[in-house]
Amino acid sequence: MPDERPHFRASARTPVALVVRFRRDDPRSMLEHNGRTTDVSMAGVFVECEKPPTIGTRLVMTLVSPTAWEPLAISVEVRWVSDGSKGRVRGFGALFDGLGKTQAAALFELLQASAYLEAR
Repeated sequence: MPDERPHFRASARTPVALVVRFRRDDPRSMLEHNGRTTDVSMAGVFVECEKPPTIGTRLVMTLVSPTAWEPLAISVEVRWVSDGSKGRVRGFGALFDGLGKTQAAALFELLQASAYLEAR
């Protein structure tokens, strides 16, 4: 069942469509799932996918950006899920968990490059 509470964000999201892979944050977890971001901020992301994980699931998410040399792996926690009803996109919203300095800098550059590309 989707979470119907209003969503309050610490930072604004930028519309960004990136390929993303995600798996449970467990060294034994080998099964990866694919999705696509619809928006990203310095605090979190929404991922469109067929089978969203449940709220509270901890994941390792890998963002693949055409502006980055290497994919960006970030730990996240699933905060809300959309089942695709009421005309909404099926997927999940996730909060980035403990971004390191290198990850934060790479994410900031990704958002800046996306804003530049959208403005063109």
